[in-house]
Amino acid sequence: MFNREGLTEVRAMLAADGYELDAREEFERVVVTIDATPDACEDCLSPPGVMRAILSKTLAVPAESIDLHYPGDSPGTRS
Repeated sequence: MFNREGLTEVRAMLAADGYELDAREEFERVVVTIDATPDACEDCLSPPGVMRAILSKTLAVPAESIDLHYPGDSPGTRS
């Protein structure tokens, strides 16, 4: 459903700032979880709306189909 090459690009971009990204398909949705490593740059992570737009473009899926979870989100919440 989503572009795997785009996923690799976003993972590399986030890893440079100390973040890990996991993406998986759940029915018609793409669930994206971003976790901070101990070396994460807190000011480097884009706001959820901007990140969703980046993910939409690089994963080649509609932004509204992305469930985005940021570091510190409670289980079951999404940005």
